[in-house]
Amino acid sequence: MADPKKPRAPFAPWDRRELPGAFSVEDSARRIGHYKWIEMRLFEALGGWVATVPELDVKLRLGTHCYHHAWHAELWHKRLPELREMNPDRLTVPPNDELVQFVAALTEPEAPEHTIEKLVGVYRVLIPALVAAYTYHRNNTSTITDAPTIRSLGFALQDLQDDWRDGEMMLQSLIETPEEIRRAADHQVKLQTLLLAAGGIAGPGSIGDAYDVGVSAAAAHDDVANGNEVPA
Repeated sequence: MADPKKPRAPFAPWDRRELPGAFSVEDSARRIGHYKWIEMRLFEALGGWVATVPELDVKLRLGTHCYHHAWHAELWHKRLPELREMNPDRLTVPPNDELVQFVAALTEPEAPEHTIEKLVGVYRVLIPALVAAYTYHRNNTSTITDAPTIRSLGFALQDLQDDWRDGEMMLQSLIETPEEIRRAADHQVKLQTLLLAAGGIAGPGSIGDAYDVGVSAAAAHDDVANGNEVPA
């Protein structure tokens, strides 16, 4: 018979999740505000291009994708008040001026003959950056205290990965000459450089710091470098 005076473990015996995550409430709210801002910009860009892109198949696909981003922005808007008792609009901001400049360059191609540049910016630069930032957030937040955010990240990542595939297929079908290859590559380099200056879609630390390793990880690296055997 169970001892009623004996304290119970905080979680069920089969639950081995850990409470701490990499983000404080303030950190998570700030990142989610950045997510909402960029998803809104993507919705606006794709929705605007639907009217000017001459290729019917691209037009139809952009029309579908733009509402994915509208829904993602709504998910983040609803999540913000649960993280901070304040107006979500106050957190819906870009992380820095450099990201604003990136978005301006992303949306700059307006002419009907610039479909390749439009698609490169979204599907070869911005959406991969979103996938990276969302994956980092999902993998490093608390599965206990931040479960609603993890659920929203899962929904968004599924859409983004499907849209990423669609976008690359559209680009593959549009790029037919060496000159078009150069156009796509030059525009990608331009935008990737601007995004690098911003530090990613959530600013510096969007996908963590590759050099921010723990003592044990650093020691394991040294052991491998010195030819020592590291236990599994």
